[in-house]
Amino acid sequence: MSYEVGLKEIEERYFFGILKEITGGSVKDISLTMLKGDASDRRYFRLRYRKNNSNNSIVIMVLSSPTHSELPFINVQSHLRKCSVAVPEIYYYDEKKGFLFLEDCGDITLEEWIKEKDITTISKYYKRIIDSLLNIQIKGSDKSIGDCVAFNLRFDVEKLMWEMNFMIEHMIFGLLNKRMDNGDLDEVRGHLLDLCQILSNQRQYLSHRDYHSRNIMVKDGDLRFLDFQDARMGPCQYDLCSLLRDSYTVLDNKLVDELIEYYISQKELIEGKKIDRNEFRRIFDCMSIQRNLKAIGTFAYQKMAKGSDRYLKHMPPTLNYVKVNIDKYEAFAGLKKILCKYLPF
Repeated sequence: MSYEVGLKEIEERYFFGILKEITGGSVKDISLTMLKGDASDRRYFRLRYRKNNSNNSIVIMVLSSPTHSELPFINVQSHLRKCSVAVPEIYYYDEKKGFLFLEDCGDITLEEWIKEKDITTISKYYKRIIDSLLNIQIKGSDKSIGDCVAFNLRFDVEKLMWEMNFMIEHMIFGLLNKRMDNGDLDEVRGHLLDLCQILSNQRQYLSHRDYHSRNIMVKDGDLRFLDFQDARMGPCQYDLCSLLRDSYTVLDNKLVDELIEYYISQKELIEGKKIDRNEFRRIFDCMSIQRNLKAIGTFAYQKMAKGSDRYLKHMPPTLNYVKVNIDKYEAFAGLKKILCKYLPF
């Protein structure tokens, strides 16, 4: 979704000047188009121009407010490029205006691209995406490569529980307009705290944090990975859950099993260590419960705080992930009992 934005003369001079610096020469016929953004406060525009009789474009990320400190986006982008991860190139940063001029990765997200593809092609591309994920996690966690801001952040108990309380506040109290008596509230927080403790105790890897089908672009067969600025350390299952228990793209269960096995086997080859598959899957399912509950909280927040209905249609499959994974384990019987009283499973 996009629409043309009028350019004032002063804005034209500004963009002509930036493009000349980026491209090393004069350009003509510039136009600016607003692009559909994500759930953040950032805005995006496509800047089209002609140079040497060819059509070109770049994307402008407009920050919600300019900052004079180093941007996490720039820091993480630089780190991931060192790890051979296909993130968009940064051409120019106007610190005063809060404009980042970026490589244009096109309009086709993995979410859209996958709809017309057969299972063999989907499997092939998801394995490529998993290969990039392993680069992020294993190369990216190597502190000798550089000082990444994500190394100072992690999915500890406090952060994971903050996300669970966010879900309770915006989904149960907010969107569903339900109240929990103190006994139920204490009980559900106790169960969720146990879950978060399990996850916090896992070995920590660099995590993209939003590694799903809306943040992966497909252009001429190539992949680009977006929206990585909130990276932090977390369990290796975190991004794998984002990818395979995706609110926007529901994969066939057999394919999910195949891709989990592919991830494990490749990780074993790279790290030279045998992985207990049952334990890996248990943590994967635990991470999925937390990750999907967090997503439910975000979707509810978008509706209640920002009036956006855009994410409501993705709640049923996300809640189904939670229910299916809770049902697998007797240890989650108490959590299931209380969540079933308040969430529409």
